[in-house]
Amino acid sequence: MRTRGWFAAGLVAAALAVMPTHVAAGGAAPADRILGYWLVDTRDAIVQIQAAGSGAARRYEGRLVWLKQSRYSEEDGADLAGKLILDSNNSDPGLRDRPLLGLKMLWGLRYDADDRQWHAGRIYNSDNGHTYQCLVWLKDAKHLVLRGYVGMPVFGGSTTWTRVHGPQPPPG
Repeated sequence: MRTRGWFAAGLVAAALAVMPTHVAAGGAAPADRILGYWLVDTRDAIVQIQAAGSGAARRYEGRLVWLKQSRYSEEDGADLAGKLILDSNNSDPGLRDRPLLGLKMLWGLRYDADDRQWHAGRIYNSDNGHTYQCLVWLKDAKHLVLRGYVGMPVFGGSTTWTRVHGPQPPPG
């Protein structure tokens, strides 16, 4: 009986030794740890980050899936009240009539295993209508840090997003 126990333990150890090193706890590759729903620091929007492509062409992108206020109110005027909020600050006048909800806000991120960051991405800021370069890293399993910048990361600002379990914010 003892021999079988050691043999079984040896098989488990051998199996672990030949497992791909890119597989992390829970079966997710390190690059895929960014996937999911993220509540922005102002707590008024949720971005869902998904993978696009595969292999060397794999990139990560994010879309707005929830907005605290997705429709204009009476305060915005009778002609807008009840309509979806639009990308009215976009620097391209031809894009100002598209709804913010569902808009791709983050794209082109590639994972770099050496520094455990996603880089070479772009982030769109709907508040001012501009697009910035960005890089992302996980502070921990529940917090993502996004740095938007122009030219070099030193010329930018960072924000921290919090992981949530779906396209709706947690209560409170």
